[in-house]
Amino acid sequence: MVQSWKSFAIGALAMLVIIIVGYMLFTGTEKRTAIPEKNVVDTEDFSNKVTITPLPSLRIVRGTEVPFEGKIELQQAIAGQAAQDVAIVNFQATGEHADKSVIMIVWENGEVEKVYPGTKNKKFSPDRRAVKILVIGYSMHERNIFRDASRKGMLTWEIHYEPVN
Repeated sequence: MVQSWKSFAIGALAMLVIIIVGYMLFTGTEKRTAIPEKNVVDTEDFSNKVTITPLPSLRIVRGTEVPFEGKIELQQAIAGQAAQDVAIVNFQATGEHADKSVIMIVWENGEVEKVYPGTKNKKFSPDRRAVKILVIGYSMHERNIFRDASRKGMLTWEIHYEPVN
């Protein structure tokens, strides 16, 4: 019994020493990592030397893997009265007869332009203004005699433009 008491006392003392050393190291590193404060010196006024030119506001209209069934028309909200400098970054469609899906852009002069799936990085003339942008999804099982049956599909698109007020 005497031997077990000695080993217990040695173990407890060793643990106490480890805890104290750990605590001292932990509190010592906090003091060393503290950032010293620096006095701020009065600097020169650069407000009249720097010119900041604001960039035109770029708007992004996007949909990522939007599910639909059959035929769907999604009108895109345009900030302002029209959109100029329109660029279609990506347009993908999946489903049965997905090649009939389209992004339809109605320009200010009434002209209608269609962009089909698989289009990437298509830029239109910066001076043309779009008044309406529609994303039309189509996924149907077409039959000759009977009515067409709706099928599931997905649309992914990203359109960049600048709003015109």
